[in-house]
Amino acid sequence: MGAAVAVALLTAGCGSGASSGSSDSAVLSAGTASPESASALSEDSASASPSASPDEESTTPSPEESEEPEESSPEAEEESATPEADDGSTGADTAAEGPSGTYDVTITGVAGGRSFNRAGTLRILGTISESGTTNGVNPVDVCLVSGSPAARPEAGAIWFGSNSGCNPGAGAARLDLAYVTAYGSTVTVEPDQRIAATLGNHYTVSSGLAACPFAPVSGSMRVTASGGRLTGRMDIMGYGGAFCGQTRYQADLTGSAR
Repeated sequence: MGAAVAVALLTAGCGSGASSGSSDSAVLSAGTASPESASALSEDSASASPSASPDEESTTPSPEESEEPEESSPEAEEESATPEADDGSTGADTAAEGPSGTYDVTITGVAGGRSFNRAGTLRILGTISESGTTNGVNPVDVCLVSGSPAARPEAGAIWFGSNSGCNPGAGAARLDLAYVTAYGSTVTVEPDQRIAATLGNHYTVSSGLAACPFAPVSGSMRVTASGGRLTGRMDIMGYGGAFCGQTRYQADLTGSAR
């Protein structure tokens, strides 16, 4: 009986000691960190910091890399390649507005009461004078030449145009002589009375030394050019000075492009 009691007490004491040891170990683990645990904790904290990794830093574009050069548009390249005029006059052989070209024409009409039928040349060019004009810039320039009225007067001989530069035989250079309007393939020319005295435009109604040159002061010439063909009509009044007075020039024009 005594031996059994002793064994029971010994067993209870050993169990109590084991529990106490476990409790002490738990307290030690919770309150005191070992050097190895502290080192591991420091490494875990460093890895959890918000600093970017080398790979993340390398993917961040620099200001130089983020700016891409601007590419010029095709429209800008075309505008930069368009040449600009250097002076106020172009003298172009083609018209920006309306028809253009050189036409061999037949002029049939009446001048000063005398009938005539004669050959001539009509030219339609691009604007000759863009500055120095007193009657507006002409959208196109037109000139009709038949014979030489001043040097060899004949019935129906005429020089009539919007700019003296259109007529190769005119002495004055690029003198704007008329008002011009262009609509589609039709061009209308009206003489400027203020410049009539220059005789840049003139015609004759007869032959001989006594023939007066008449300077157009009113009226118009209208021509239509399309498909290589030209038709027109002119009806102008000219002034020949105090001795010759005024006379009328009426004619129809037909022709084809050269």
